[in-house]
Amino acid sequence: MESPASQLRSRMNIDYATLAQDIESGELSKRLAGELIIGFRLMQEAGDPLPPASYYATKITEIIHANAEAELSKDMTYYLYQEVLMACEQARASVLGPPAA
Repeated sequence: MESPASQLRSRMNIDYATLAQDIESGELSKRLAGELIIGFRLMQEAGDPLPPASYYATKITEIIHANAEAELSKDMTYYLYQEVLMACEQARASVLGPPAA
């Protein structure tokens, strides 16, 4: 059986043809957050702890970068990471709920 983390990786839906536009418009972050919420819930249901958002953002950015047909510029990689980090933070907060006071 595939681990929840592997399921999360296989569910990422990145349109490389519109990647730059999706980053600029915020669509990438919005779409990715929805996908991450599903994956993070699977992880939580399996009893796996959710890693920090920055850890997952780095891993996801690496996967997206590695699967791109053309080399991403340094600027594009930076903005990609920022969008992915935002999606990870939003998804993580959605799954875990507000921090205890």
